[in-house]
Amino acid sequence: MASLLAAGGARLHYEIAGRGPLAILVHGGTGTGDYDWEHLREPLRQEMRVLSLDLRGHGRSDDPTDLLGIEQIAEDLLALIEHLGERPASLIAFSIGATAALRMLTRVPDAAQTFVAIGASRIGDPARAPDFAAGPWPAELIALRHEHGTGEDHWRHLRGRLAGSWGSLRIDLEELAEMPTPTLVVCGDRDRIEPVERACEIARALPRGELLVVPACGHFVPRERPAELLAALRLFLGRHLG
Repeated sequence: MASLLAAGGARLHYEIAGRGPLAILVHGGTGTGDYDWEHLREPLRQEMRVLSLDLRGHGRSDDPTDLLGIEQIAEDLLALIEHLGERPASLIAFSIGATAALRMLTRVPDAAQTFVAIGASRIGDPARAPDFAAGPWPAELIALRHEHGTGEDHWRHLRGRLAGSWGSLRIDLEELAEMPTPTLVVCGDRDRIEPVERACEIARALPRGELLVVPACGHFVPRERPAELLAALRLFLGRHLG
């Protein structure tokens, strides 16, 4: 287990294993690198050098100055890439992690050779943010252990911070139109958090955007349909990385 000292004194922990081109996996809000990528990490390690990160405040990573938010995650991802001294062959991200990665790549499009955005947001809604923070949440995510958490309800704190930053999110279509990174936009056809129409909008706006809609699947594609996602990743990466 390695770590990076990031903004606000946060120690961000990551694990890297495998051989080949570098892929960075970025999990979703209140998840962890271990949990979100449980079904994909090992198969990918047979073909790539895979780095899975715990976002600040999640899993093994701390957040002593409570900076967690989409903008800060974007900055953390760029800091990680600079720390590694290597542009990843692919940045593969889920949910709030995908949103932060998208935000980062609109500003620094050459930070990754390819991008896979699963369940990403383009625009938030401050009116919906309180409901997003207070609504039902999967029991499996609630049960996850965060080493530097403030107690059993630490997931609520994480969710509240992320919901607040999501409420003010805005990535304009014009910004996407100027992002040349080859990007696979992925969504489940029954995603109630970020519906198919949002994914289509993002994919269409990107000059090199591609769209994968996974049938009979909700928001958590990496856990609900890992085999289909893995097959699509191999095809996408094979086309763009050779």
